Amino acid sequence: MEITYHEEILAPIEIVFDFLNDDEKMKLWMEGLESTEYPEGKNDDDPVGTIFVQTIREGGHSQQYAGIVTEYDPPELIGVQLQGNAFRVDVTYELTDRGRKTDLDYTCELVFASLFYRIIGVLFKGLTNRILKNQMKLLKQLSEQAAVRRSPPPEA
Repeated sequence: MEITYHEEILAPIEIVFDFLNDDEKMKLWMEGLESTEYPEGKNDDDPVGTIFVQTIREGGHSQQYAGIVTEYDPPELIGVQLQGNAFRVDVTYELTDRGRKTDLDYTCELVFASLFYRIIGVLFKGLTNRILKNQMKLLKQLSEQAAVRRSPPPEA
């Protein structure tokens, strides 16, 4: 099952990318994200292949998801794969620089572990879309607020 989303954000690309890339800032817009751990360490220079574990609170319970960074080209692209018991999800955030604006294109491919989980996934697609929209709206709001607070570039 594929989910896509597009958002125009009134903030420079570097600010939006920072909210997608910084573990602490991700907690501000990603509902339920409690922590991101790197069991083998984090390679900030070339994170492709970096393994991580995210703990996310869902329905009152904390769930852990194993992940790996699949794509990384700052400030335009971040791709990750998360694995849970019921599904695997491949997520891509593509950013396009529009000067003082940034276009965000989000793609998520869900692969379910069984027919049962696929049926459940289809039944909960509306809820999944609402959560995504809420998260993207919050990401937009936080990025735009940060852009307003940012100092103007120095005069040349």
